[in-house]
Amino acid sequence: MKWPLAFLCCVGLSAQTVHFAQVSSVSSGDAPHDLVKLGGTRAYLAGGKTITLFDLSNPAAPRREGQFEFADKIWGFSIVGSLVYVADDLAGLAILDVSDPAKPRLRGTLKTRGQAKAVVILGTKALLVDHMDGLALIDVSDAAKPVVAGSLFLDGYARDVALSGSLAYAVDSPAGFYAVDLSKPGPLDFAGSLQSANGQTVAVSGAVACVPGRGGLQVFDVSNPSAPILAATLKTPGTPVRVALHGKRAYLADGREGLQVVDLSDPSKPAIIGNYKTTSPARDVAVGEGLVLVATVSEGTVVLRETP
Repeated sequence: MKWPLAFLCCVGLSAQTVHFAQVSSVSSGDAPHDLVKLGGTRAYLAGGKTITLFDLSNPAAPRREGQFEFADKIWGFSIVGSLVYVADDLAGLAILDVSDPAKPRLRGTLKTRGQAKAVVILGTKALLVDHMDGLALIDVSDAAKPVVAGSLFLDGYARDVALSGSLAYAVDSPAGFYAVDLSKPGPLDFAGSLQSANGQTVAVSGAVACVPGRGGLQVFDVSNPSAPILAATLKTPGTPVRVALHGKRAYLADGREGLQVVDLSDPSKPAIIGNYKTTSPARDVAVGEGLVLVATVSEGTVVLRETP
């Protein structure tokens, strides 16, 4: 069945079926957390120039591990094994070794032309979003000496990138949505694109990509990367900032309205099926190990568990 260009969906509170209980909260004691990620039972919390590690083996009693301050503001990061790849604003790419979580150490750096905004990793390749260069392909086979291997300029200002298998999906300002196949030999090139995105961050899982923005949560069908489709736009109660995808669900940091959980079983008809109202606005969200972490403006990062 061929979908219309987009469906505008409204919030249906009667559809809510997912509930959460707060298990604990964590704070680094420094700047508020802008970004949060989970790697196994470890939480990585970024605020300003600093990443702080917490052990969540016992979610009710988070244990602070190490901390590291980078040269510039952290806009995004990815975790692969014991390495954390950081988009470090004007400092470019930074690679942090957390094999000893109590004493993280810098392994390598690479200055790019503009502001580094996000980074994803595929094998020995890093794809870095750079405000000036667009997408920079970097060889990170030697973490101590990363080397630029190519780049692909986007139409606007590059903002974010997400990875699903060997396919990377990027967004720019004002409205670009791009698919890039990293498995193809030769210079980077677009597999497909669409000038319909209305946000500055992106997440992807399988054949579904989500872009949160002021207009709501945009849901893209990327089952055919060469011809992505804007399947639906879901209006949420707040202002969507960032989203994490897990299974058939999107977990959305919805600003002043906290966490929203969206069912993506039918990408053309996304529906809110649960929420959790945080005391202060939600900035980011991470999902894994049976937990949901919500980074907020003033109450640290809230650790939640789904309840019956």
